[in-house]
Amino acid sequence: MRIIIETKERHRNLFLEMAKAVKAKVKIEDDDSDRPPTKEEFLDSLERSFHQAELHAQGKIKLSTLKEFLDEL
Repeated sequence: MRIIIETKERHRNLFLEMAKAVKAKVKIEDDDSDRPPTKEEFLDSLERSFHQAELHAQGKIKLSTLKEFLDEL
């Protein structure tokens, strides 16, 4: 059986210990989120952001405030 788990770096050791406890084989692949976005990815993200700003201005969606965003961190 194969199980794929995506997690934050801070949880890596926890999952490694659990896998070791059940004698599971582990393969770790770091995602490439450290790489800069391609031009296409950047433009897509920018377009989505403008669309969200337009919807917010029209009152169709509510965007988080900076305080709400920072509280989540």
